[in-house]
Amino acid sequence: MDGLIDWRLAARIAAAIGEPGAGGGGQPIVAADPFSPAAIAAACAEAGPRAAAYSGLEPDTAPPVPEVVDRAAWSANALATLRDLGGDLERRAAARFEAPGPLGAVARSVVGAALAAEAGAVSGYASRKVLGQYDVSLVAEERAPRLLFVAPNLRAVQGEIGADGPTFVHWVALHETTHAIQFGSVPWLRAHLAGLVSGLLDGAVDRVESGAMRSAAGSVLRSDPRHIASALLKGELARAIAGPAQLALLDRVQATMAVIEGHAEHVMDAAAAELGGAYATMRDRLEARRASRSGIDAIVARVLGLDLKLRQYRLGKAFCDTVVDVAGVDGLNRVWASPESLPDLAELEQPRAWLDRIVLGSHA
Repeated sequence: MDGLIDWRLAARIAAAIGEPGAGGGGQPIVAADPFSPAAIAAACAEAGPRAAAYSGLEPDTAPPVPEVVDRAAWSANALATLRDLGGDLERRAAARFEAPGPLGAVARSVVGAALAAEAGAVSGYASRKVLGQYDVSLVAEERAPRLLFVAPNLRAVQGEIGADGPTFVHWVALHETTHAIQFGSVPWLRAHLAGLVSGLLDGAVDRVESGAMRSAAGSVLRSDPRHIASALLKGELARAIAGPAQLALLDRVQATMAVIEGHAEHVMDAAAAELGGAYATMRDRLEARRASRSGIDAIVARVLGLDLKLRQYRLGKAFCDTVVDVAGVDGLNRVWASPESLPDLAELEQPRAWLDRIVLGSHA
């Protein structure tokens, strides 16, 4: 039994949405361009050691070689991640929604096309906004991490905010190489996050098998298959069929990802402080432009039913800023000591509670 989603259609839709209104996407990349592969590789080579020096983290492995991609290539990678994450759930859902006879085949085809349109639209629109991404697989451990930079978007945003090209690229490289440093120096981090995600997906599959998904979505499916497509990709159905254990896992994933992103934001700002006034102006203009996260984290969030909005990332950065003010960078690095050292959602809101539990409490 194949899954529900027509992934080839999704890829075509994503590519079509990603390219119109290119905002510089049609401009060729030349050697002197600050967004050329050579320039971005140089920016990463400088940014990586700077981020490592500030963070105090020592990765065991070298970061991936940066790849400069277009929007279609980024959205294709996003769709592959979606397919990997939701593969088993998608196949079980397809079996649940299968009906006998030609009408069943037609209904399944309609749902598959609707899901493809939704997935293609999500990744296509995201491909027009994301600047860079450290891509680490949470399902296929053998898949090597990738460090991606979307040149058309970098060029478009740099022009929009009036930033110096090399300074802007260096700043983005700081954020993405910090992610590579996090996962390269914290041996349990990928496995921990992958385990949480696996628990979520296993729980969802179990509930599909028990009929909970059909109970939650059957009436919607019968009324209009497009509604179930939208519900799946927006995460609404995931929360509708989640039990208490899955909801707790959702919160833990959300808190972990907020720390990962907040830490990268903190390191990026601190390590780039020497850039002076040009950096401060660029940062303010870019922050004003940010309305929501548009990277692969937003794509994954739709499958898992996570509430990963910009506020969570600001919360993560505010947490890191507060901890460093009180306990320094060494104190902040206690978050990486073990999975149990990570803050929960309540501690993200109240960093002093985390400090009391992990840092200050250990000296009592």
